[in-house]
Amino acid sequence: MESSGPDRGLPASPGPWPGGTPPLPSAAPAPAAPASDGARMPWRVFQEVRALRAEVGSLRAEREEAKGRLDKLYEVVHGLRADRTTELESAHHETSQAYSALRDRIVGHCRSAAEAAAEQPHHRADAHVRLCAALFRTVLGEHPAAEEDWHRAAAGVLGPQVPLGPVTELHRHTAELRARIAELGGVHRWNFELRLGQAPDPRLHEVWPRSDEHRPLSLCVAPAYQVVGPPPHVRPLVHTVIGRV
Repeated sequence: MESSGPDRGLPASPGPWPGGTPPLPSAAPAPAAPASDGARMPWRVFQEVRALRAEVGSLRAEREEAKGRLDKLYEVVHGLRADRTTELESAHHETSQAYSALRDRIVGHCRSAAEAAAEQPHHRADAHVRLCAALFRTVLGEHPAAEEDWHRAAAGVLGPQVPLGPVTELHRHTAELRARIAELGGVHRWNFELRLGQAPDPRLHEVWPRSDEHRPLSLCVAPAYQVVGPPPHVRPLVHTVIGRV
């Protein structure tokens, strides 16, 4: 038995689309995929490199500026040192002249004291040298000596009963000169050192007037006045081993 209905046996309606078949709906465009870290990396590196270059340039500029200020500071310090060195050198030159004059006075007065103590000329000359050496060693040695030490050193050479006369007050003058030189500052010393057994060098030594300058060194009578660096301001007064004292 056949079914019946209003649409039975009727052809399909073509509808509004050509060919009677509606088109399939087109797919919506897919959104763009986000850039990967690998794609963004070159730009990020470029930005960092540019920032580092700017920072390095700024640091270089600061360094050059600091170097310029430091160079100027060095110039100022060098100038101050040069002025100070010139001033100090001038002061030591002045006091070295005072030492030379005082040394000559001590040597002269010690001769009178030695002549009063010894009867024989040879003994007088020997006592003269030894007295000068003892007094200079006492007052210009490593540690300043009191006037009692000065007298004790003289008595050890001449005997306790021999009057020193003007030699006595020369201790005070020598001690004052030593203190004055110490106040100048700088590195200086009273140099008693000798290379015993070697011949004296006229550039470095002043030979005792009656010593044989061709004989070996035997005694430093009076020390060198020496500021570290240049040659001595005052050469040491030295005695030789065989020459006539």
